[in-house]
Amino acid sequence: MRRPSGIIFDFGDTVLQMESSDTLAGNRRLLEFTETNPGVTDADIQRVTDEIGWMDRARDESMIEFNCQSFQRLLYETLGVSFRISYDEMEREFWHAAVKYVPVAGIYDLLDVLEASGIKTGILSNTIFSSAVLKEELAKHNLEHRFSFVIASGDYGVRKPHRHIFRIAVRKMNLEPADIWFIGDKPGYDIKGALDAGLYPVWLNWRKETGTIDGDYLEVQNLNGLRGEIVRLCRS
Repeated sequence: MRRPSGIIFDFGDTVLQMESSDTLAGNRRLLEFTETNPGVTDADIQRVTDEIGWMDRARDESMIEFNCQSFQRLLYETLGVSFRISYDEMEREFWHAAVKYVPVAGIYDLLDVLEASGIKTGILSNTIFSSAVLKEELAKHNLEHRFSFVIASGDYGVRKPHRHIFRIAVRKMNLEPADIWFIGDKPGYDIKGALDAGLYPVWLNWRKETGTIDGDYLEVQNLNGLRGEIVRLCRS
């Protein structure tokens, strides 16, 4: 293990933690912007959502990603609903009504250390939402400017652990893979993907899961533990 020149972060449960999620509230918010609405109910929306749920189930097996706007278009046009706002706006309205995030403990202190040490930072997230929406959420918490890029799988059509999306992140960081750490909380996506792409993985195991992963990686239970490792390496 050597001092990194860059660190790429997962988004959810690594930089920001989801405090609550309510898709019903998100869909109800969207129905406030309908242009045509043939009496669609919550039950109607849930029925069609269940019918096209295979899209979500196929993501892990295929490593192919769909995006929120495609899903919303399929859902609502199936129901005969049209809107007076764009699908970009619909995505944002749904996000703001449906989810609430809070910063993961220790993220500000860790980023302060990385910035002081000249270590580059970026984000690579598995999500159907766009990077624009993620950046807006980061900005709410005064974090957007702390990362040089934000990559959302929904913008690229593939998701972690697919090697191509890691390669894009490496290119944006403009460093060799061996000089980059990747930190995330999900072994199957984050640790495996980073190992396969030649990055050094850091498993943020805040759930205190048991088991091991084939390959060399660092395991920490919180971001303060990672900050301590970075400080130690920068002093050595």
